[in-house]
Amino acid sequence: MVERILTAGARVLIDCGYQDASTNRIAREAGISPGSLYHYFADKDAIFAEVNRRLINDFAAAIAPALRRAATEQPPIAVLTVLGAVLDALQQHAALLRALVDRVPAIEQQEALQSVRDRLADLVYHTLAANGHALRHPDVERTTWTIVELTQHMLVRYVLDSPPIEREDFLADTAHMVLSLAYDTQRDR
Repeated sequence: MVERILTAGARVLIDCGYQDASTNRIAREAGISPGSLYHYFADKDAIFAEVNRRLINDFAAAIAPALRRAATEQPPIAVLTVLGAVLDALQQHAALLRALVDRVPAIEQQEALQSVRDRLADLVYHTLAANGHALRHPDVERTTWTIVELTQHMLVRYVLDSPPIEREDFLADTAHMVLSLAYDTQRDR
């Protein structure tokens, strides 16, 4: 029953948006009575919070193999591995992502994503620290934060905006920016 309600809640959020969504509409979409819905969820916000939590858990599970692989790869390959996995995971749920980004307050999004962001930041930090001799800036914390924030926003916007940029070109450009932020390319010349 919970799965039916959450599936219906996600469909209603995508189709109607947060403002026009209601527990009655979600119950109708799920094929249940509003009373049955209230047995499991207090209101539409509780439903959408659970939809958001599950989306983030699915996202974390989808990128976990890439994070493990990237930990053993050289930075240029690791960056592409992680960026590609994150983009794939975001694109898989693009309609729901669009609805949630527009409707869920930013602070709730940040809190819900914190564990995923921490894992990404740890990978970036350790990769940078292991290659400290080639870094553009000695402050690894600063560089880590910049890379995580930049890539998060760019990847989400790519999915939401659907710009006329081929996926592989976008990934290559983004990887180049990340590597340029992190590493002093002048030292290689």
